[in-house]
Amino acid sequence: MTAFAETLEQFRAAVSGPTAEAPLVRAALLVARAEYPALDIDAYEQRIGELGRRLEARVHPADALASQLRAASTLLFEECGLRGDRETYGDPRNLYLNDVLDRGSGIPVSLAIVYVAVLRGAGLAADVVGLPGHVVVRAGGADGVFVDPFEAGRVLSADDCRRLVRNVYGRRTPFREHHLEPITARQTVARVLQNLKAGYLQGGDEERAGRAIELLLALWPWDLDERRDRGMLRERLGEYGAALADLEAYVRYRGSARDIRTVDEAVRALRRQIGAG
Repeated sequence: MTAFAETLEQFRAAVSGPTAEAPLVRAALLVARAEYPALDIDAYEQRIGELGRRLEARVHPADALASQLRAASTLLFEECGLRGDRETYGDPRNLYLNDVLDRGSGIPVSLAIVYVAVLRGAGLAADVVGLPGHVVVRAGGADGVFVDPFEAGRVLSADDCRRLVRNVYGRRTPFREHHLEPITARQTVARVLQNLKAGYLQGGDEERAGRAIELLLALWPWDLDERRDRGMLRERLGEYGAALADLEAYVRYRGSARDIRTVDEAVRALRRQIGAG
């Protein structure tokens, strides 16, 4: 078994249980192990756990939420030096949790994972909120506030969140109230993987993009869009039989898709290729 195959099995096992029990930090670190096969996951979990204990020593359940969040910001963004990376936003190291902790920089989704894990480690309520185009945190439960770890823990109102989405998409993406609801650990890790996949495809790194797709399919085995993308990638890599299986599944179950003609032509070409072989 290759190192990645072993990591993939561990990742699949980690995210296969009940949705509420999926381990967010471990799953994110297993994504990083796909890039760093020797990664000591336990050591990085312990580092985040220690940050949670440090925060717990500074806050009290009776403290006002604003005071608790100030303590979190002091610890994470001043003492630990975490920051949002604007200069090299697309650097994949901003998505691997070990790199985020070691380098002190990340993008919204990776910083949100750390922020939520540390607050939860201190006994505080915190959830990831996946706005379109941006990720923030809801702290303090359903009646709490929104926090932007990418902006050093800036507290946001619901209207601020709406403006964030408008700034990214304009009026092309209508804001829905459910955008303010927490997302699951699986959905959060999927956003990490989608970012990695897009960046690697844009950079022409098909091997790493393929690993991101395999991890996405471990999360959602019947995501036909990912099967299509894996099939197209396998075709380019010369894995014609495996490519054909993926693309045939897409054609069979997504017959009304906009790109069905293109995919169907790829299926026909693969059948000819395999037949000729």
